[in-house]
Amino acid sequence: MTAMVETADRASDLERSFYALYHRDGGLVLRYFRAAVVDQGIAEDLSADTFCRAWDRWSGFRGSDEMARAWVMRIARNRLIDHARRNKKMAFVTLQDSPSGRDMETATVDRMAMREALASLKVDERDLLAMRVAGMSHGEIAQVQNRSEEAVKKAWQRTLLKLRPLLEVER
Repeated sequence: MTAMVETADRASDLERSFYALYHRDGGLVLRYFRAAVVDQGIAEDLSADTFCRAWDRWSGFRGSDEMARAWVMRIARNRLIDHARRNKKMAFVTLQDSPSGRDMETATVDRMAMREALASLKVDERDLLAMRVAGMSHGEIAQVQNRSEEAVKKAWQRTLLKLRPLLEVER
């Protein structure tokens, strides 16, 4: 009888700790996917799948809250890589309402310049950009990518320097 109570208590503790992880980092994971993929629905699906996979492995996780964030972001990053591999030949672009005339032309040129600039980046550079846009610090990204914080900062600077001339569009 005691073993059943202990098992129930452990299951309850696992659920509480996982809910705390989801509550704390769910928005971060979703922002990461929104920054990395164009389609909002795909971003939500990838985020949900990330937490389903994390839940499947949660009972074996041992570590601090910081380690848990890096752990779930590694799962998210792997989901994004898998998604990109499966869909590299096809991309859907959502069309948003925008002003007509000259403003629409400018917005279209800006979007095209951004797409070309992002396409010129390496996968690691786009991933770094998506994590920063999601709100992750250099230190958090370093944990996810198994690199030093200094290496992440240098990569960030190189990526910005690479993007800057590509986004300077004469109007």
